Amino acid sequence: IKLTEKYFEVWNTHDVSWIQALHAATSTLTDWDGSHGPTNIEVASSIEGVWKAVPEVHIEIVNISTMEDKTNTCVANIKMIVDATTTMKVCDVIDYDESGRVVALNAHKTD
Repeated sequence: IKLTEKYFEVWNTHDVSWIQALHAATSTLTDWDGSHGPTNIEVASSIEGVWKAVPEVHIEIVNISTMEDKTNTCVANIKMIVDATTTMKVCDVIDYDESGRVVALNAHKTD
């Protein structure tokens, strides 16, 4: 859970190199716009694209849980605040490797 809290803290800084460092060298991000990867460079670039398109965007954590049978997986329900009038509810399923880096992030709109 701490890794996931840190991930969103970093995400909210809009720091490309820092977000890239949190992803394993081989990693993917899949959301409603498509799939990004297969490296942390492409993943970070796609996240940077969001930040550039919507400079005010930030994330608030609603709750985070772990999956009993998958100790390296967290499920995070978040609010993506796009701007003063637009908010999206999102569920992120995040898989970590043994070193604590993200290997897969699957984001699903929930509203």
